[in-house]
Amino acid sequence: MASYISRRGLIKTFGLAAGALVLAACGGSGASVPQAAVAPVTLELGSKGDGLAFDKTELSAAAGAKITVKFKNNASAASGNKHNFVLVKPADATAVAADGIAAGEASGYLKADDKRVIAHTKLLAAGESGEVTFDAPAAGAYEYMCSFPGHNVVMKGTLIIK
Repeated sequence: MASYISRRGLIKTFGLAAGALVLAACGGSGASVPQAAVAPVTLELGSKGDGLAFDKTELSAAAGAKITVKFKNNASAASGNKHNFVLVKPADATAVAADGIAAGEASGYLKADDKRVIAHTKLLAAGESGEVTFDAPAAGAYEYMCSFPGHNVVMKGTLIIK
């Protein structure tokens, strides 16, 4: 009889373990299982000297990451070029830039509280640096640009969120 109970206890134990494995595999353990946190990302970007271009035309980060963009205006003081980093959906870039012109330099060439702008730095004079920290948007391709009048046409790049 002792042998029978041991086997029965063993079968019962294995049955419970197998059931727990099935529940875990299906995501139904009954307890909340925390997802692994996405590591924060720091992206460095600059203007290309006195030209109207960013020094990188593509950046990437994982969906859900906390992203910090460190931007430096590498233009010489003699050029007088002011730049910023503005992140938008590609379809919104032209309208955001146009509305920025109307908003003027005092606003950094960005319309106040523009919901189309995902993130931006302030407008930076030659040699200045700035940064912005934001949560990565949903997976996809986003455009970053400079909103100084006329710069957005050529001074742009793509942020890929994976």
